[in-house]
Amino acid sequence: MTPNTPRRRDLPEAEIVAQRSAVARDAGLMRIGALTRWLMAGAAGLTGALALVAAGSFHGHSVNPSSSSAATAAANQAAAIQSQTQVPQPTVSAPVVVSGGS
Repeated sequence: MTPNTPRRRDLPEAEIVAQRSAVARDAGLMRIGALTRWLMAGAAGLTGALALVAAGSFHGHSVNPSSSSAATAAANQAAAIQSQTQVPQPTVSAPVVVSGGS
């Protein structure tokens, strides 16, 4: 301290306490803000990691896609040919009437 700097002893005790509490409050808010940012970054990272694990585990493709896709294409073609040869037959039945009464 230089001789021209006023000393803190000149301030009233209540003002010193108020300044200390304000500094402590600001420091606590900064720590909470930093903790919140770290938690948000960690949550986003964990979400991404879980998404990658789920995408790798449940990707919906077979292990051997070449043989499976050929078999599926052959089955679809056979089903399409069979459905084209069958003609739908009309059915005759008595009409059903439902009234709105109670």
